[in-house]
Amino acid sequence: MIIVDSKNQISKDILEMFGIDNKKKVDYSELIGQEIKVVMNDDYYQRMGKYFTLNQDYESIFNSKNSLTLKVVGIARLKEEYPSYVTKSSICYTNELSNYLIEKNIKSEIVKAQKNADYNVLTGEKLATESNLMSEVATKETMISYLGGDEIPYGILIYPKDFSAKDKIIDYLDEYNKDLTTEEKIIYTDQAEILSGLSNNIMNAVTIVLIAFSAISLVVSCIMIGIITYISVLERTKEIGILRAIGARKKDITRVFNAETFIIGLLSGLIGIGITLLLLIPTNIILYNLTELKNVAVLNPLHALILIIVSLALTLIGGSIPAKMASKKDPVEALRTE
Repeated sequence: MIIVDSKNQISKDILEMFGIDNKKKVDYSELIGQEIKVVMNDDYYQRMGKYFTLNQDYESIFNSKNSLTLKVVGIARLKEEYPSYVTKSSICYTNELSNYLIEKNIKSEIVKAQKNADYNVLTGEKLATESNLMSEVATKETMISYLGGDEIPYGILIYPKDFSAKDKIIDYLDEYNKDLTTEEKIIYTDQAEILSGLSNNIMNAVTIVLIAFSAISLVVSCIMIGIITYISVLERTKEIGILRAIGARKKDITRVFNAETFIIGLLSGLIGIGITLLLLIPTNIILYNLTELKNVAVLNPLHALILIIVSLALTLIGGSIPAKMASKKDPVEALRTE
């Protein structure tokens, strides 16, 4: 069976396998009934002394009674909601075919020869005694597996339905690997963790840039708060004089303006957090439609608290100088101000 993606697209390699090439559009009727040959090891490799080479007589391979003929009997399309990693076009076949090929390959002459030889029966190169990821020399086990003479799977792909399921699988594998030797352990690669790490590095770089621009805006905001507070001091000079005349101390005048800047900072911080929480809703909806990842954008409560504290600190710093200037005004001169 041929599997096409959610947009009815099919790989060019698959079309070339059936002898269909140089076509941008293919009708389904052209694919149904197409046949391909599955060649066994004994037909594909031929012995030359103690080595084996590829059989160049393709006609005899094609017409061999040992070859299997596979026919396309159906075409299936994946649904659009399937994740991107399974929406690639491919060829689907039964598990019985895989088991049959493994059974035949294990009994093939080339596999038997490779099991009894300490060299590569295709190239004559001496095989390594143990696996080394940094070495290009194959081991006997890898060569036997390459020739289809090993029933142990080379790898297993696991697709968890979400990140919580992924974490449970990782925990299970880690628990299984406890107290096992290196050869017995299951070696796994967490692709999601790798991608998350890469995206985190990118996000950290973007965050640093945004923090740099935000720092500039914060300095400007601090200056503007100071200017606004200073204007407020100038407009309320007479009120300052009245407060001083009825017994208010200098520190009381300072507290009045500090309280005003404190309220401004608190309200601005709360308004900013509120707007952020509202924007998270459409942001997560857009990201889910693009990436199928839920709740990507979140606001950490600790970060929200830090933002409010930063807002308060900036407003207090910006308003501290005008507040001190207001407390030092002469009461008599202040009362004369119109």
